[in-house]
Amino acid sequence: MPQQYVYGSPNDKYKKRLFVDTGVDYMEVKARIVEPYTPPTPQPSTKELKIVNAPSHIQNMGLSSYKATLNLLFNDKQSYSEYLMWCGWTHKFYDEKGSIYLGSVESMRVSVHEAERRYLVEINLILVKKDAYREKDKFEFQDISGHWAEQEIREMANLGLISVITNDGQPVLYFRPNAYITRAEFITFLNRTRRLLEKIIQE
Repeated sequence: MPQQYVYGSPNDKYKKRLFVDTGVDYMEVKARIVEPYTPPTPQPSTKELKIVNAPSHIQNMGLSSYKATLNLLFNDKQSYSEYLMWCGWTHKFYDEKGSIYLGSVESMRVSVHEAERRYLVEINLILVKKDAYREKDKFEFQDISGHWAEQEIREMANLGLISVITNDGQPVLYFRPNAYITRAEFITFLNRTRRLLEKIIQE
């Protein structure tokens, strides 16, 4: 029986590669992953996982977490400095099987080789397997089920562009998808969109 992927799977080129979130996009860390290397292993004793500087789709508590130890070899000071700028943010790691993990650095240890001008950085990562996580909606509208714009409404509400809580702290139960929008609602939506874009640019 012939192999399904004669020339390898699409994820082969991403095996054992590390990326870090810069606020706009993921940037690949300019370092080689050298031995010793500890692949992501489940941590059954971890009861709670909090990632502070992370996108909303992985901010969650109570997920099964993984731990990995990577040794990163930087060939020059500039590459090392670039990584230090973003090392506190979300990391994306492709393991040797091509599986995708998201997480953050728990601890870091640096060894400087002055003669060779190389930097060896050992990092311990706390990770969540991306394929195992399903995003949860932040709201429960009662009147959008089956509507043609249901998915778009959910996405806008998750981004904070649509009100899901009233002024007195009560949840908004009805979106009224077929009602007309007022000028005040339209201006409010534009302002929220502007603030979201400014926040993304600043990060």
